[in-house]
Amino acid sequence: MSPLKLELPHPVAGRLEVFDELKGLAIILVVAYHFCGAIGWSNVLHGDLGVDMFVILSGAGLAFGARYEGARAFLTRRLVRVMPTYWIVLTLFCIGNVYILQLRYTPFDLLVHYLGVHGFFGDAYGMAINDSFWFITLILSLYVLFCVCHPLMGSPDRLLLAGMAISVTVALAFFYTGQAGMFSHLGLRLPGFFIGLLIGQLLKAGRLEIGLGWPLVLAALLLTYVPYAQGVIFYTAIVALALMGAYVFGWRAVAPSRMKELVARRLRFLGNHSLEIFLIHQPLMRNYNTYLQARFLGDVHPSVGSIALGMMIALAVTVYASVELRLLVARFTPGTGPVR
Repeated sequence: MSPLKLELPHPVAGRLEVFDELKGLAIILVVAYHFCGAIGWSNVLHGDLGVDMFVILSGAGLAFGARYEGARAFLTRRLVRVMPTYWIVLTLFCIGNVYILQLRYTPFDLLVHYLGVHGFFGDAYGMAINDSFWFITLILSLYVLFCVCHPLMGSPDRLLLAGMAISVTVALAFFYTGQAGMFSHLGLRLPGFFIGLLIGQLLKAGRLEIGLGWPLVLAALLLTYVPYAQGVIFYTAIVALALMGAYVFGWRAVAPSRMKELVARRLRFLGNHSLEIFLIHQPLMRNYNTYLQARFLGDVHPSVGSIALGMMIALAVTVYASVELRLLVARFTPGTGPVR
């Protein structure tokens, strides 16, 4: 049977700024999700889909633009970009949580957090210090998966088969061990990464051929029937792809030029600082917001309006701190670019 062929008019070359714009849109959705949750608003827009967008963009960015000269060199570059930022934020929040919020952590908790593997140890560790730090475990996992699956990049059907087998195994492991937080945050999102890898390949080569044989059929069964029979459904990557398509082929195609460029610049700024914003914003909006209002305003049970105002201030602090943190890390790790 002839393979399924997808072709572009020509391969895409150079840096794709739309990736940064989509990351900016993704971080807006994530922040909006946390904002609404903190003041009790319904999650109508499902801003958590922003994480699925990050996962897809990570796969697409790696397949499209990442240099791969072996696992060691690749992982070293990735870790140098991500971990110093994470370690600085982790250390600051550990100190603040202990001395300001009066929280305590075990040596093992600190160890797995500094290694970035805390998400693998379930909900009790995955979100113990900062509700957003589980994202680091997800990022590191995607980098390792890229190395493991890189030999299959020339065979998309087998790449999908391996990806779906890994995705189902991870999801069911969290599902059957009762780790609801890590199941939803990490376990259900891996399929989007492998979809992103195919998108990146298509953009880079200008064409993609997927064999219509048993590997693709088995991959489809692993993605659908096998988890469905256990009460698990993968679907968020599809919704995230629809949102990304709406921006790329909808807004960017029909918006007035001046408005489109204005929005694009703002989104690129947020996208370039999305890692820092992701790591910093949630504790400032929640824990430290309520603490400061109780400590300095004597408002133990602040109103929705007071919480919302505090969160707006926290977001302004987050953006400023993200810019300064990015500049600080760049001084000691020259040549590092945006995370993809």
